[in-house]
Amino acid sequence: MHTLTRFRSFICLLSVLGLVLATGCGTQPAHPNQLNAFDGASYDTLTLAHGALTSLRVQVSVSYPKYVPLFDEAADAYAATYNAYALYRTNPADPSAVTVGISNLTISVIALENSFQTDMQVSPSVVAGIRKKAETLRQRAAGQNVTVSDILTELEIAAAVAQTVPSASVYAGLASMVIQATSQALAAESASAGQPIDLATIQPVATL
Repeated sequence: MHTLTRFRSFICLLSVLGLVLATGCGTQPAHPNQLNAFDGASYDTLTLAHGALTSLRVQVSVSYPKYVPLFDEAADAYAATYNAYALYRTNPADPSAVTVGISNLTISVIALENSFQTDMQVSPSVVAGIRKKAETLRQRAAGQNVTVSDILTELEIAAAVAQTVPSASVYAGLASMVIQATSQALAAESASAGQPIDLATIQPVATL
């Protein structure tokens, strides 16, 4: 099973209906100019992160300046990963720098999303329940060559948590920002499906 197929199964399970309508639960086709499966999956991961960070950058700069430091950390981690990936595409002998970069980027995204979740005042038991479902799917996918797209899991967990915030809540705006960022990330990934890898579409996102 393709990594992104597994994560689409995850989002279907969580029933984040708006995002499912936007992306479906199908298989992400390979890019015609990818060097190998790792190359294609890394590009997909960067495409997702780029979509999310681009969306968050607008909202954070205008409405939520308290998150600027964490956003900038994520943007810096993204830039480092992009640079490692661009170098890998010219010399694919050693993917370790890309793997490390994606790991650091994922950690930065988790820190940002955790800050959002804390401020949305979502019940810890709700968050734990959503993460338990995600872990169940991770275990089911064990041994299926899952490597670099854990960042998609984190984005979808964040959206699923945000979906639990009532629309009348004072935290509804923050929840909407999180859902929109995940939706934009998935839309970007969907638009790139089966298309040639193009580094111009995933250039580093400027810090604030």
